[in-house]
Order: sequence, then structure tokens, then C-alpha cells
Amino acid sequence: MSDDPQLDLLNHKLQLQQVEAALELDPENGELLQLKRDLEEVIKLSLELLGRTSDTPEVSWNVGDQCMAMCSRDKLYYRATILEFLGDVSCVVNFDMYDTTDVCQLCHLKPVTTVTPIVKKKK
Repeated sequence: MSDDPQLDLLNHKLQLQQVEAALELDPENGELLQLKRDLEEVIKLSLELLGRTSDTPEVSWNVGDQCMAMCSRDKLYYRATILEFLGDVSCVVNFDMYDTTDVCQLCHLKPVTTVTPIVKKKK
């Protein structure tokens, strides 16, 4: 486990996907079925810990949507456009002001906020 509960949740969801894929090959495997139940419970508890329930609607993103995305280099949020999805947990974004692309986890996308920039006044 890491110090980031969002990252832990993402890892648990990835593990669940892997277990579900393995169950497609061996649907009667008791150990995999138990692991799936355990992971579902851990995900449910993690969501509650983060103040969300699984009933809470998450933002549904589409290619071309504007968002605030976390830059992997400095961990700050910048306005971006979603270019492509890489599975169910990450996407490629283009940071609008810098015309650079980055891979971003979907849990690190936020709706666009309007913030008035701070302008220094000359004395």
C-alpha cells in the first residue's frame, strides 16, 4: 500500500480486472472467486474511506473533452484535452497551454474550473 489512497484504489481495481480475466479462463477456481470477493470488499471500503460510495456517479469522460489533468512531472493540474483512452484507467491528454501530451490516470482528471489568474500590479 502507498500513502496515496487514490493510487491504492486504482491498484485494487487493476487487480480485480486481472482476477476477472483469470476467472474467464477458470470460472470454477475457488481461490480466484474468493480473491474477487475480497477485492470487491476492499474497493468498497476504499471508496467509503475516500468519502464516496460506489453509487456516487463518477464523471464520464469522452475523447475531446476539456478537463483539468495532473501533469506527471510536477503533479500540478493544468487545462487539457483528452486525446485517447488507454484501457479503463488512464488516457492521453494534451496540455492546452503547452501543447505537450502526457498519460494521465482517470482518477487524476477533474472538471474544468474557471479561475481568474493573479496579475501582479506594477508599483
